[in-house]
Amino acid sequence: MFKDKFAYFILFVVFVLTKLTFAGEYGADFLRIGVGARPLAMGGAFVAMSGDASSFYWNPAGLAHRYRLSLQLDHVPMFGGLAQYNSACATLAFDGKTSIGLGWIRLGIDEIPRYSALQGTRFDRLTNTKYRSTGEPIGYFADNEDAFLVSFGRTEYLDLILGGGFTEYVLPVEISFGVTGKYIQHNLDDRKGTGQGFDAGAIFRIVSLSEYFQEPESWIGIGVQARDLTRTTIAWNTNSKHKDQVKTGIQTGIAASKFFKTMKTRFTITLDKEFGFYDEFHVGGEVGFFKVLALRGGYYNEHFSAGAGLKFFGFSVDYAFINHDLENTHRVSGSFSF
Repeated sequence: MFKDKFAYFILFVVFVLTKLTFAGEYGADFLRIGVGARPLAMGGAFVAMSGDASSFYWNPAGLAHRYRLSLQLDHVPMFGGLAQYNSACATLAFDGKTSIGLGWIRLGIDEIPRYSALQGTRFDRLTNTKYRSTGEPIGYFADNEDAFLVSFGRTEYLDLILGGGFTEYVLPVEISFGVTGKYIQHNLDDRKGTGQGFDAGAIFRIVSLSEYFQEPESWIGIGVQARDLTRTTIAWNTNSKHKDQVKTGIQTGIAASKFFKTMKTRFTITLDKEFGFYDEFHVGGEVGFFKVLALRGGYYNEHFSAGAGLKFFGFSVDYAFINHDLENTHRVSGSFSF
């Protein structure tokens, strides 16, 4: 038991030291953990997808507009419970074209031990035990990061006419765009850093005329999202007035989906590529049976993910296993749509 706790503590120290050492370069890095078990089980390749409440995070152009209201909750204990990651989001659709989304993301690390400063010189501590640390903390402090997000999404439906005369062919198209504004607050002990950011995205999809389970029988789409277009700056209330700046990142994706009527099964594949400071590749897939059960898998940055989902009368429970160098994590999300 002690060895397990010690191992988790070492992981925690690595995590915190990384954040503190590269704070100016990796500001608000907790926002890269991801939201929702379904997208993460698909390797985080979700930029060209739509209809999920977590789209406020992956691409606001994909905000759910086929459901009047969508709610989703996400909870993940990390590093053996030393850190807690939570998210909550809600999407409200007005007319089948326009949606707004509200989101909250939090990474919290509580009860970080605080130790008193060492007394005397190094020689004093080697020769006299009274100058040595007892190893007992004199108190505790916390490191909490929060992001509050507001998103807007709009979808327009067009019919492209190909050919002419007796050979005309109608090609239904969906063009979606969205924006997200976010407020970030980072509390580290008695210090606070705050900042605002702006994301934007778009999705272009060619869809079939027929629908099954409120989704086109088949579709193919491309998506793009630009994160932190305004180069989000987090200003600290320290004496030095230090500022962390979040670098702008571009993520593009392509996705395709096909529903097979004879098997009542939908196959979906997704591919994403990040450009800029983070240069990563994501690939994912999903097989859905009867709009009730779904199996998922993904690959990203030399790691893999897998998961499953169960949906019943608008309620969904999704699970994801995510492979990582520091620690494998298990994610569970619950959502409701009507």
